[in-house]
Amino acid sequence: MYLEELILVIIFLVIFSLFSYYKHLLDFEGVLVANIVGLAAISYAPNPLISFFAVVVFFIIAEIASNYPKKKHEKRNVFNVVGNSLPALLSIILIVIFPENAVAFELAFFAAVSAALADTLSSEIGYYSKKDPIMITTLKKVPRGTDGGVTLLGEGAALIGGLIIAIIYYFTYHNIVLAGLVVIAGLVGTNIDSIFGAIFETRKILNNMQVNLIGSSSGAIFVLVVYFLLV
Repeated sequence: MYLEELILVIIFLVIFSLFSYYKHLLDFEGVLVANIVGLAAISYAPNPLISFFAVVVFFIIAEIASNYPKKKHEKRNVFNVVGNSLPALLSIILIVIFPENAVAFELAFFAAVSAALADTLSSEIGYYSKKDPIMITTLKKVPRGTDGGVTLLGEGAALIGGLIIAIIYYFTYHNIVLAGLVVIAGLVGTNIDSIFGAIFETRKILNNMQVNLIGSSSGAIFVLVVYFLLV
């Protein structure tokens, strides 16, 4: 990466950090983890600017969805950020450890981001569904906001989230098949999240961070399994 690009990235991270903290979007630890993920993407990903851009897109769209229209959420803390970001960060670490499989693990990175964004949009936009959600495990109607509850609007929002990240991947690598896997990873991740939420989070066996972590990880694992089966 050129020095000028690195300086611009650092300036962006400083602005992002200050804005997120003082606008109460993230707490201090959440800002720190978000910066670690961004710096990892810009430092070690095969296409650093593109990977960094994908992370930026995730945070921006997630915050817009979380606050629209004027629906304020609690300040996101380190646990929220870790649940959504750790699988993507681990994918970058695996690229460093196993450079011979960089293509597969970068695909996993995009899939993890896709799953995280899909799940966020599914929850935030699905909240506005005019129809009551149904429990993903029983298909029975449940109150709005119930862990494991899904709506058609939420599923559509998840699809859009996956498409957004997949489009970034496609215009970088021009591989429609792998881009399609990124889309599917978003849907897989958000629905695995809902299943674990229905079974475990409702019983207080797992918390929200753990369920989000499983959902994002499942998107990455899905594409890795399919990729290595196809190659």
